[in-house]
Amino acid sequence: MGLDGVEIIMAVEEAFDIQIEDAEAAKVLTPRQLIELIQSKVAITAGTVCLTQRAFNLFRKSLLQQSRWKRSEITPATNLTMLFSREQRKLHLEKITADLAVKKPPALVRPKWVNIAVLAGALLIGLWGALAARQILSSVIIWVFMLVALLAGGIGLRLTKPLCKEFPAGLQTAGDLARWIMTHKADLALAGVPGWTRAQIAVRVREIIVEVLGCQPDFSEEANFVKDLGLG
Repeated sequence: MGLDGVEIIMAVEEAFDIQIEDAEAAKVLTPRQLIELIQSKVAITAGTVCLTQRAFNLFRKSLLQQSRWKRSEITPATNLTMLFSREQRKLHLEKITADLAVKKPPALVRPKWVNIAVLAGALLIGLWGALAARQILSSVIIWVFMLVALLAGGIGLRLTKPLCKEFPAGLQTAGDLARWIMTHKADLALAGVPGWTRAQIAVRVREIIVEVLGCQPDFSEEANFVKDLGLG
């Protein structure tokens, strides 16, 4: 499937809040077949908009506009560490959330070894403070230990904040990020139509095809995308 075909499929997915697999798209040769494929999918969800699917479509569209990835490489199961390099992770997430009008991107976390190192360092410094306090007043050793450890831990967390470049446990795949977007994008449920008639689908599909291919709008539903409509 060429770039125009991919663009049509993406526009259809976004318009109808559905997901079309590459194998399904490869079998679509005419507008009628595309309309019937859409019908088979929206009929299953008639009356109910899949907000997670809509969020995933919006996320994928935004990512494709700013990266080298192909549509087929971005699925709900795709690991986020494959999509975002560690050094550019924060920047890309900021661009995507800004593009989707989400207030702020999901928070990244420190690597586990950094957390362990900060904790160990805080405990050691706290122990050192407690041993030093023993020379003055042994009754306050425990309080000195706790206070110094907390202060050291707080300073350690502040100093290691630039190392927050890892995805948290509950945010590992593109599907996880789509669910995160779904819960943070307040207007996600406001757009879209919960049910579609065959006539409505046909009109919307025709609009998408004309917009992408630049062809005349009076084509037949039996027209071949490649031979008759100029799909590249």
